[in-house]
Amino acid sequence: MKKMMTSLMSVLVLSVFFTASVFAAGRSMQEHDMKESDRIGGLIHESIVDGYMLSYYFMDLRDKKTDDKDKAATDASHNMADKEMDKPHHLMVYIIDKNYTPVLKGKVGFMIKNTQGTAQKEMGMFMSEGFGTTADMKRKGVYSITTKIVLGDKKIMDKFDYEIK
Repeated sequence: MKKMMTSLMSVLVLSVFFTASVFAAGRSMQEHDMKESDRIGGLIHESIVDGYMLSYYFMDLRDKKTDDKDKAATDASHNMADKEMDKPHHLMVYIIDKNYTPVLKGKVGFMIKNTQGTAQKEMGMFMSEGFGTTADMKRKGVYSITTKIVLGDKKIMDKFDYEIK
C-alpha cells in the first residue's frame, strides 16, 4: 500500500510539473506573438544564421494604407505626404538569439543591390527592438539584400532576394 501511494504521489507531482511547463511555454509563445505584432511593416523574409533568427520587415513609406501603428512609427522621422522621397522604403531586421531573447545591441549594415547592380550601403539604426534603415527601391525588379550584423566579436552575414512588383 505504501509503495502504491508513493507511485501515485510521484505521478501527481510529475503531472503538476508538466502542466506548469505547458502553461509556461504557452505564455512565452503568447508573449512572442505580442512582440511580433509590434513590428513595423510586413514580413518579407526569415532565416536562421548561427543560431540567430533574423526576421525582415518591409514598408513603403509612400503607401497611404499603413495602419496607425506603422504611421505613428514613421511620422516622427519621415514626411509621409512627400511622394518623391529619396528613400521611400523602410527595411527592418529583428534579431532573436538562441534563448529566444531579442538582440538589442549591435551594429547592422545593409547592402541593397538592384537588378543593374547599383548598390546602396546603409547602416541600421536601433528602433522598436530591431534595426532599421531607409532605402530607395522605387524601381520594379529583384533586389539582393545582404545584411552584416556585428554582435560584440561575433559577425553574422545573411543574404536574400526580394522582388518589388
